[in-house]
Amino acid sequence: MANKYGKKSKMEKNKTSRQEVAVAKVEQRMQQRSYFPYINILLQVLYIVAMFAIIIVDYQYLEVPIVPLCTMVILEAVMGTLLCRIAALKYGWIQVIIIAIQIALGFAFDRVGFMISMSVVYALTLVVMWVRRRTLK
Repeated sequence: MANKYGKKSKMEKNKTSRQEVAVAKVEQRMQQRSYFPYINILLQVLYIVAMFAIIIVDYQYLEVPIVPLCTMVILEAVMGTLLCRIAALKYGWIQVIIIAIQIALGFAFDRVGFMISMSVVYALTLVVMWVRRRTLK
């Protein structure tokens, strides 16, 4: 409790600093303990497999030429990587608008399947980057 001049006693300062140290130790232990330590490696492998699957499906069934297709997949991944910083809860709706615009352009140019697959690439990139940012500190 503060005295009449508003200063804390030595006992209160020690109590406060002990609490802060205890909280810091608990946070450090929580960061060190990972419930699934290989999540980043698993996500990277799944991401690469998903990209190859999207390329194969678009090439075989939607008959998109392979060079523009691979270029678009790379550009979508780069765009997702660069825009992943605004995926915070406060501005997450911007990501939804970007995906909606992609799908709307697919309807406009009669390439709905292709633009949906590019939206999936964009969304997967956002998820991978979000998990990496949360787990690698």
